[in-house]
Amino acid sequence: MKIKTENFNKGRYGEQMALEYLTKKGYELIDQNYSTEMGPKGELDLIMRDGDRLVFIEVKYKYNDRLGVPEEMIGKSKLAQVKRIAQIYVVLEKPKEEKFRIDAVCILGDKLKHYENIGQMAY
Repeated sequence: MKIKTENFNKGRYGEQMALEYLTKKGYELIDQNYSTEMGPKGELDLIMRDGDRLVFIEVKYKYNDRLGVPEEMIGKSKLAQVKRIAQIYVVLEKPKEEKFRIDAVCILGDKLKHYENIGQMAY
């Protein structure tokens, strides 16, 4: 149980770093840790507005690269899961934005990288 709590806290720490970074870039927070009871399990770490576009952001944080880098944690299945939950969000929440994209923020220690449009969303 201790490992799950540590991972949870590390994840929330990474999300806070990403949120602060994106807010400084002019993004506006819409929702955080969005999940739904219907459909696929999973969570959208951050949902933000970038101009006229809604951005679903997957955040990955690692303290060090001993077991790999954060980018390696976002494979095809993770991206597909984020897309499915983003589509559910759009259907249920009916946001005013008509354009969407998926970004990733990968943090290794205190180094942050922001990747825009990692998944093609067709709407």
